[in-house]
Amino acid sequence: MDLRRFIAVVWRFRLLLAFGLLLAVVLATITMFRVVMDGTPKLVHRQDNTWLSASTMLVTQSGFPWGRAILDETIKGTDGEGEPGEIGRFADPARYSGLAALYSRLAVADEVRAQVQRRSGPGQHYDADVVQEANSQTVLPMIYIKGYGPTPQAAEDVANRASLVFRRYLRDLQDRSRILPEKRVEVSVTQKAGASELFEKRSTVRPIMLFLLVIMAFLALAFTLENLRPRELRDEQRDDWEPHPAEAVEMPKMDSAAAG
Repeated sequence: MDLRRFIAVVWRFRLLLAFGLLLAVVLATITMFRVVMDGTPKLVHRQDNTWLSASTMLVTQSGFPWGRAILDETIKGTDGEGEPGEIGRFADPARYSGLAALYSRLAVADEVRAQVQRRSGPGQHYDADVVQEANSQTVLPMIYIKGYGPTPQAAEDVANRASLVFRRYLRDLQDRSRILPEKRVEVSVTQKAGASELFEKRSTVRPIMLFLLVIMAFLALAFTLENLRPRELRDEQRDDWEPHPAEAVEMPKMDSAAAG
């Protein structure tokens, strides 16, 4: 690339390129901000930051089996062959981890999500996942309800609301199935959503790309106009952008005899 020619073209079409720069700044600003007429006009970001907050729920059953060293209590029931008798009151602890994986999917079922989103504002949504041990793939009998929102409070609200709606949904299913209270799986909240953290910053990719595209378009226009000019005119004015050097003054030669 001829740097001298590039600088010369930029200087010659400086007014055009200055207008392009101004247009690029305006368009990038409009893309990133919007004007809010609330008393005094002010600029507000079009896209919000995304905050994350999560509540934690434990999958268990009544009687808190996790606090017992021996699961030796029995209740009346039927054995594997359908014969009446005594069976263990508490389920196999490993079963709760499997139920946690299942319930994390039920928590985002259409019926649950519709009830949560009905009272959610713009930018609020949630997801559910199982809790795993640190540095391990072992699934614990616990569920994360992750709430996302444009503010920390919005993220906390949607996470707590999703936890409440899912627990009601599960209880309604148990009621319709006429499951006795002592035989029901329970989902209890161990930690409410709080202490939100910044999950994703607002993106600046679009305004930056728009700014660069406008600048490149005006540079291309300037070089196109330069190439359309007659070659003779371009050759005559190629150095207009820089000052001409001062002409050298020739010093008179002194006669050697006079010098002596």
